[in-house]
Amino acid sequence: MTISIEYLASVFATVIRQTSPILLVALCAGVCSKVKVFNIALEGTLLISAFFAFLTQYFVRNIWLSVLVAMAVAMLTTFIMSFFIVKLKGQPMIVGMAINTFALGFTTFLLSMIFNTKGTVTDPTLKGLPKITLPVIKDIPVVSTMFSSLTIIDYAAFVLAVVMYVIMYKTVIGFRLRAIGVNKSAASSLGVNVERYQIVATTLSGSMIGLAGCLLSLGSVTLFIQNISAARGYVALAANNLCQGHPLGCLLSSALFGFTKALAQVLQNTAIKQQLLECIPYIATIVAMAVYNAIAKRRAKGLRR
Repeated sequence: MTISIEYLASVFATVIRQTSPILLVALCAGVCSKVKVFNIALEGTLLISAFFAFLTQYFVRNIWLSVLVAMAVAMLTTFIMSFFIVKLKGQPMIVGMAINTFALGFTTFLLSMIFNTKGTVTDPTLKGLPKITLPVIKDIPVVSTMFSSLTIIDYAAFVLAVVMYVIMYKTVIGFRLRAIGVNKSAASSLGVNVERYQIVATTLSGSMIGLAGCLLSLGSVTLFIQNISAARGYVALAANNLCQGHPLGCLLSSALFGFTKALAQVLQNTAIKQQLLECIPYIATIVAMAVYNAIAKRRAKGLRR
């Protein structure tokens, strides 16, 4: 394996592509955590939105309609989750895992019914998300490679991190959302309809998972594989926990996990077994959470003293 500047630039592009879907899902998890709705249904929502994005593109052949359908499906799924948790007072873990299990079974069933397969569905005539070539950067040799093969949603993911930071920390709505997470009773005493804010905020944030789903099935590749989400929802949940729901922190933690996924791809042509490479992102998740918990405990002990 020859390492050159161009090769490292292509690796950087891979890191961005791997980071984008995790970042979008982590931003949704951040909004949910700010309004005190524990959303473990990220994995199932990502999977089902990726499937419907591909399904719409397969039959309709309109990429932007596919994006809208994926966002709508993700928002519907997130609404159902929040309704059961907020209104019906269901246990978040049970509701979330039920949605994740349903999404896996439902997409597998539809694969079998519509495409007569339980594995991979692809069509060479399908067009995925268009790649964006930036006007100034495209003429710079190494930099153009660093940002090659990126879609508008890849760029939007990083822009949304900044937008979410502004909304959360610089606006009245953001203050109300964070107030709900700190103390729901106090927020309610100020005239905030807590349940409405929780349901609306989580439902709207689900649209970002829809965008992430589009990246999985219509981004760098145009296909759908059974369980295409591959635990990215859980990785995004860990990324959100590392930064306590801060949007810019989500960007950094998602980039860490995106790097580990890209590293697993880069090392595919080496002597390391494929099974070990597939474990790298999940090992990194466990290590990162263990380190974070250790640091948090030390800080808690310091405050007590």
